[in-house]
Amino acid sequence: MDYFKYLSVILGFLMTAFGLWVVLGLVWWKTMVAKLYPEQKPRWVAVLGAGMLVLAAWTGYEFLKHASVYAFAVTAVVGLSLLKTLLLFFFYKNMRTIVLALMTEELALRVVMLSSAAIGAALLMLGLFF
Repeated sequence: MDYFKYLSVILGFLMTAFGLWVVLGLVWWKTMVAKLYPEQKPRWVAVLGAGMLVLAAWTGYEFLKHASVYAFAVTAVVGLSLLKTLLLFFFYKNMRTIVLALMTEELALRVVMLSSAAIGAALLMLGLFF
């Protein structure tokens, strides 16, 4: 059960911090997004995909060992993150187009990132208090 507590705190902190960082540093992110998402798929996409696959498999294994509502919530977030990562890996050009379009729409970007930060804050509280 400690696995889900630590994973919840780590993921919650990263999601909250990253979401707020994007919203508060929007100008910097607009310049960096072209470097992060070049025309050709960079190597970090494959490394990220492999890492997320390992994390999701381990989390699924831990969920089967310690099935609970709390574990389900953390496993669901990891599973959705895996889905997003696999979409990035297999449909890189489409995901790149979506990210670049999102950067031009400031309101939509803020809504997406603040929603991510809110889910991260919920995970963080879940890990800290339960």
